[in-house]
Amino acid sequence: MAEEMNRRRSEGRRSSEPERPRKKRRRRKGTVRTVIVTLLLIAIVTSALLACFAAVYIKSVIMPEASLDLSWFNPDLSSTMYYLDSATGEYQELRTLHGAEDRVWVRFEDIPEDLRDAAVAIEDKRFYKHGGVDWLRTLKSVFTMFTGGKQQGGSTITQQLIKNLTEYDEVTVKRKVTEIFRALEFDKNHSKDTTLEWYLNYIYLGSGCRGVYTASLKYFGKEVSELSLAECASLIGITNNPTLYSPYSEVVTTNPDTGEKKTGVERNKSRQELILKTMLEEGYIEQEEYDAAVAQELVFHDSNGSGGQAETYTWYEEAVIQDVREDLIEQLHISRDLATQMIFHGGLSIYTCLDPNVQAKVDAVYQDTSNLPYKSAGGQQMQSAITVIDNETGNVVALSGGMGEKKESLSWNRATTTTRQPGSSIKPLAVYAPGIEMGLITTGTAVDDYPYQILGGSAWPVNSYSGYRGLISVYEAVQDSSNTTAVRVLGDYVTPEKSYDFMLNKFHFTTLVPDDIGLAQLALGGLTDGVTTLEMAAAYSAFPNGGVYHAPRTYTKVTQTVDGQEKVLLENNPESEVVMKDTTAYCINYMLQGVVSGGTGTGANFSGMTIAGKTGTTNRNFDRWFVGYTPYYTAAVWTGYDRNEKMRTSGNPAAALWRNVMSQVHSGLQNKRFPSANGIVSITYCKDSGMLATEACQADPRGSRVSSGYVVRENAPTEYCTLHTTVELCTADPVLDDAGNVVSYHLAGEYCPADTRTSAVRVDYTREPVGGAVAKDQSALKSSLEETGYCRVHDEHYLPPEPTDPIPTETGTPTLPPTEPVTDPPQPTDVLPEPTDGPEPPPPDQP
Repeated sequence: MAEEMNRRRSEGRRSSEPERPRKKRRRRKGTVRTVIVTLLLIAIVTSALLACFAAVYIKSVIMPEASLDLSWFNPDLSSTMYYLDSATGEYQELRTLHGAEDRVWVRFEDIPEDLRDAAVAIEDKRFYKHGGVDWLRTLKSVFTMFTGGKQQGGSTITQQLIKNLTEYDEVTVKRKVTEIFRALEFDKNHSKDTTLEWYLNYIYLGSGCRGVYTASLKYFGKEVSELSLAECASLIGITNNPTLYSPYSEVVTTNPDTGEKKTGVERNKSRQELILKTMLEEGYIEQEEYDAAVAQELVFHDSNGSGGQAETYTWYEEAVIQDVREDLIEQLHISRDLATQMIFHGGLSIYTCLDPNVQAKVDAVYQDTSNLPYKSAGGQQMQSAITVIDNETGNVVALSGGMGEKKESLSWNRATTTTRQPGSSIKPLAVYAPGIEMGLITTGTAVDDYPYQILGGSAWPVNSYSGYRGLISVYEAVQDSSNTTAVRVLGDYVTPEKSYDFMLNKFHFTTLVPDDIGLAQLALGGLTDGVTTLEMAAAYSAFPNGGVYHAPRTYTKVTQTVDGQEKVLLENNPESEVVMKDTTAYCINYMLQGVVSGGTGTGANFSGMTIAGKTGTTNRNFDRWFVGYTPYYTAAVWTGYDRNEKMRTSGNPAAALWRNVMSQVHSGLQNKRFPSANGIVSITYCKDSGMLATEACQADPRGSRVSSGYVVRENAPTEYCTLHTTVELCTADPVLDDAGNVVSYHLAGEYCPADTRTSAVRVDYTREPVGGAVAKDQSALKSSLEETGYCRVHDEHYLPPEPTDPIPTETGTPTLPPTEPVTDPPQPTDVLPEPTDGPEPPPPDQP
């Protein structure tokens, strides 16, 4: 019985074994279904999230840029410029702007029907059926792109117009999506006729022609309304690729299969016939019209005719147009061409910063070429540009982009567009202001006027004046425009990298490039591209403003009347920034006043006004600058030739022009001082060491080396000069020059008797020679005496003579070695210069 039960259990187990795989398969099927459902749910949730993100992105990023309203445009509207009348405080009309005559707008009804039909037939067959985007054509274009088929454009006429109006042609997904939404929005708000009118007035048709009006004159010598069917098709055929299909194209193409060559005229004819065939197929023309158009000979006329004489705008008005156009492009995300159309045909009111009184003074000088009576060896008239800025506001109140009568409109403006190397006028901005701001130098810091290095096999740099002076103060270096000291301060104190950053982020120069990080570029003004008078004037105006930089502006706002209400399109509010301490600005003002009163800038000086400024001359004398300021205005002047030629002039013509203009501008204005600054002290210092002066500094063989000046209190020297030391000379062994005159004596040796010994002061400074250059202070250095050697007369065999009269001492040298001051030297004090009726004079004993 038990055995039977065991047998049955065993059979039961065996019989149940085949059932187990079925359960596993069922479990596996359930697992697979769970995974599939899970993946589907993940895909659905992910898609939903992506859709949400896409919706948010489209709403927040795409849609704000999608709107493009052209309802403001009216070819009969003009815009107006205004200026503020300082006497009444009200704006007065300056100029009514009329459209540039190289673009004449053709209204829809004046465009030949054949021209409109030709454009639609070849560019966008479903133009009148879609809502701005041809989805079928777009999907086909995407499909061929991914399948490697022949790429065809999917853009409709509306999308092409959007691209032309915005010049937004980046090859990105965002650009394409934005273009699609803009086209949809545009089509919703504008009729098909309006779209086609804008398209035909904006398409580029080669040979500098934008729009069908100028193209019709250029190619056929006739008004667009007079074009035949054949000419209409030929004109539209150009737009596909103006480089190839323009009849004036010089490109010759070769068929790789047949070897057949085609010129621009032949390619244009082939394209024309394709367009005519398409027009026939689409029902726009009949067979007879097609045959006649194909048979018609196309006669091209290279005509440069235009719609009339263009107005000549002033240099200032053109600068305003340029600034408003750039801001419209940036803030409204439109093309340069559309921004130009808005300025001339948008009915805008443009409120300028022009001061007509200051501008009249500028014009009186700049329209008369006798004020710059120089011509180059090649016959060029010397040119100049000036920008005048109101220090208080940063407003550009006047400018001129050239000398003589202005005969062209919207031409190259030398004041705001031309970049030229600034030469030494860059030094206060790139070298001395950052050096003082960072506490690395003072106006009295001693720097060696001596070559910095060997460059190209020669000692470099050289000065505009002859030779090298040796140790001089920063004040002297700025006053006389020493190149070597500027390079030394930049290389050893400031560094080119920090100078470049200062120029870029403090003075906001936009024309600098990374290659300008270098000694010659930033210390001597040898910039890659150069600077404009506008940016130089703006940067310098921070000095009379106590270190506050005002962004220069030519207009304050632009408005447009919409439904009887004045709507602000551009608000150009003042932008100010503290870019340096007021103590730094004070020190620069102090030094640059010395440039005008007794340095390289005396040619700019005139009486009755406080003036500061800096000259600049570039390599080979191609450019001359003067950038100067008063408490009222800052003006930057450039002079030179449009094509670089050496300038041969008497004095600095830029400084002379500056004086001629600014003396008239300031006529009748009360003299003022530059802003004072807390933390400025007056010190008496040694020009060879930059330290507090001692009596030994006064006893230098060249004469007193003591000077007074103003420095930032926290950087003022606290120790006395250690460079001027006393040495003993032997008068029995003189040093003679070539003429046999006594110029010095040899150092006294241990055997020289007391009656031949005399004390003298020398500068204990050792200079590493560079390229064999010799500084003018070399004879005053102790190292020079050491090179001459010790007395050769007295040695251990010397027998002293009988006493005689006292031996004279070296001329001008005291017999007592003043290694320590006999009297207490002056201490730093908080004394500031007192205002006077004239320009602030240099401190006592200043060269």
